[in-house]
Amino acid sequence: MTEQTAGIEPRAARVAEAIANQDAFFADSFPGMLGVRIVEAGPGHCVATLEVGSSVKHPGGYAHGGALAGFGDTAAAWATFPTLDEGEFFTTIEFKANFITGVNGGNLRAEATSVHRGRRTMVLEVHVTTDDDERRPVAMMIVTQAILKTPGATGGAEVPPEG
Repeated sequence: MTEQTAGIEPRAARVAEAIANQDAFFADSFPGMLGVRIVEAGPGHCVATLEVGSSVKHPGGYAHGGALAGFGDTAAAWATFPTLDEGEFFTTIEFKANFITGVNGGNLRAEATSVHRGRRTMVLEVHVTTDDDERRPVAMMIVTQAILKTPGATGGAEVPPEG
């Protein structure tokens, strides 16, 4: 599902509405399949949760690294959406993950925070922890987003239309 088909544009002015309607936004998508839940989001910041259930575990019974990476990338995306101006969109261009410990159950929390927002890129740190009183570190990621312009928009990198 895209923001257009969900009827939601998670820009700064409508991020609360996007969070309230995240089930529609995530329908038939990877974050939805994982069970990612956005708790809060705003320009350069996002908190999300994920239950470590069967859909995110590898055959050995622990959270799969790819699922954790998808979780962190989704949190970074929701910290990026609200920073975009009209005519801008983004895509992840670099991603680095350090996995600190394995988890085989419970809930996780991802907190994404922007460390740089320029004209063409945004860099975010994502810390994934257990979502309990201990907040044990599970993974840490650095995500770089390319900030792109739709054809005809001014400034930044322009992307040609599909076709």
